Amino acid sequence: MDQDSGSTTDDAVHVTVLTLTAGATYDYRDRPCAQCLWRTDSDLTATTEHDMQMLARADGRPRELASFTAPVVDCPLDRPDGPQPLPWCAGWLAVVGQHHLAVQLAIALHALPHNTLEPHGTWPPLYPSLAALLEAREEQLQRRRAGRER
Repeated sequence: MDQDSGSTTDDAVHVTVLTLTAGATYDYRDRPCAQCLWRTDSDLTATTEHDMQMLARADGRPRELASFTAPVVDCPLDRPDGPQPLPWCAGWLAVVGQHHLAVQLAIALHALPHNTLEPHGTWPPLYPSLAALLEAREEQLQRRRAGRER
């Protein structure tokens, strides 16, 4: 497998569309970065609707797996100067990875370790689903709007 160089340049969410190349491996974060949207301590008010749509395109759930053609979410912390791909987001892998066909295939082909799908005990708490993340974002936005009205 090989990553397509089609990563987006959005501020908060980066995605990559995959193509198959035998023997390739994927780079991934071994823990959520300080900017990870999946962390429950993250400020989601700066994320845009476009960012949320990008996450929705890469979302999968039990009994509703993301298709192989669905993008994977990259870590926004790194911004490479060249064509090298961004590492995959640890938070997204831990929450959504098991429900994404491309990630399952990468694991089956040993291009990605299986333990990337499990949050480690030292990690910060993560939202359990995209729905929970979206709900928290809406609550944060409402608190921000209420603060401005005072």
